[in-house]
Amino acid sequence: MYQELASTAFLQVAYRPDSCLLIGRWLCSITDEQLREGYETMRLAALEHNCPHWLMDARRRVDRRRNGPEWVVTSFLPQVQRELGDRLCVAFLVLPNHLRELEEDASLPLRSPNATDPFQYARFIDEGEANAWLDEHRRRPRK
Repeated sequence: MYQELASTAFLQVAYRPDSCLLIGRWLCSITDEQLREGYETMRLAALEHNCPHWLMDARRRVDRRRNGPEWVVTSFLPQVQRELGDRLCVAFLVLPNHLRELEEDASLPLRSPNATDPFQYARFIDEGEANAWLDEHRRRPRK
């Protein structure tokens, strides 16, 4: 069962208490300001529910900006991980063509470079695979 936490014209945020999963679904292409606003909404929801497992669905964001993924992975999510004090795991759902672009850019790995880091992420095109990856991380002992 999902609990809708927030909804704007560009982002829908829901929470699954049965699996402690926070779900953010971008509803359209967004500006840099909306990106930061949306991720701040996710951060606040994660802190409120003590939820370190996120599914971020960006498949409706067809107008991609190159600075968004880098800021999210290198700055924003490590900060959230420190605030949560727990291992943060984020599965990003992207369009197949965007995944191909990311595969060609070595500066933005598709997965966390180090499996022992407290912040883990991976990019997927299939929601089932993304959820399976999150389930695997959820079964690991929390700090």
